[in-house]
Amino acid sequence: MKIIRELQQNGLVWVDVGKQTKKDLLLLQKRFGFCDSDVEESLPPFQRAKIVQRPDYYFMVLHFPVFDRETRRLGFTEIDFFLSSNYLVTVHDSKLLTITNFFEECKKKSSSRQNYFKGTAVHLLFELLNRLLDAVFPILLHVNDDINLVDRKLFTRVPGREMAEEILRLKTNVVTFRRTMQGHRTVLERLIMYSGRDLDVGSYQNLLNSIREFTNEIWHMLESQKESINALHETNESLVNLRTNEVMKILTIISVITFPLTLFVALFDSRALGNPFVNLAGGFWWLASFVLWGALLMYAIFKKQKWL
Repeated sequence: MKIIRELQQNGLVWVDVGKQTKKDLLLLQKRFGFCDSDVEESLPPFQRAKIVQRPDYYFMVLHFPVFDRETRRLGFTEIDFFLSSNYLVTVHDSKLLTITNFFEECKKKSSSRQNYFKGTAVHLLFELLNRLLDAVFPILLHVNDDINLVDRKLFTRVPGREMAEEILRLKTNVVTFRRTMQGHRTVLERLIMYSGRDLDVGSYQNLLNSIREFTNEIWHMLESQKESINALHETNESLVNLRTNEVMKILTIISVITFPLTLFVALFDSRALGNPFVNLAGGFWWLASFVLWGALLMYAIFKKQKWL
């Protein structure tokens, strides 16, 4: 696949850069007049989500989640947008198939180009953002399924290291997801605020409303997932503490029962003069019976007091 791909229709240009290399970005800088700082920020490492208004274009940075099926961990990738009234430049690392699929659709279908390459480049941007946000929902549902699975397992098996690791993995995924998506609403509202007549944002109100709905729905689902995983984490901690307390209770009772009996046996097992069990016939069995009856007596007392 080419690193730089380009489509033109009705005076609009979409340039898609599938790998952030300084050489390619410098070529685009010469062509479109990008600022040095924007070119540098389009290169790794990732930048914070933001939008900056330049004299001839708008520079926008957004993050989107990426799920690693092998590690089952959620990461994120960055897309940099250079936007003007007649061109859109997207710079990314090709981890999101949505961009590639949309580009290929516009490339192969003249009807798609006629539909999306009209008006200003904002039309292209909003359609792309709609598709990118729509692609987020399967990841959200996957995280939801993982949370539900942990919820079912939590009360059917003894909590242990594996359960704790699974909950912490989900908690980390939700935190990463929230951090990835939290800048979208701010950047979108600032784009609307900064844009002038050149972008003609008002003509694409339906697409804009769709983006807002997607963003709000995603955030509400993330809020719900955050509450759910926090509740599961607290429940797991409570179950672990309860199990630990039960074990400590049993060990304490065993200690309380065995300590005085051990002291009793050690005392009367000594060879000191006057020990009644040293020369007593069957002394061992007398000691053993005292220990047994003593243990049974203390067990009965603990049972009556409902300590067991």
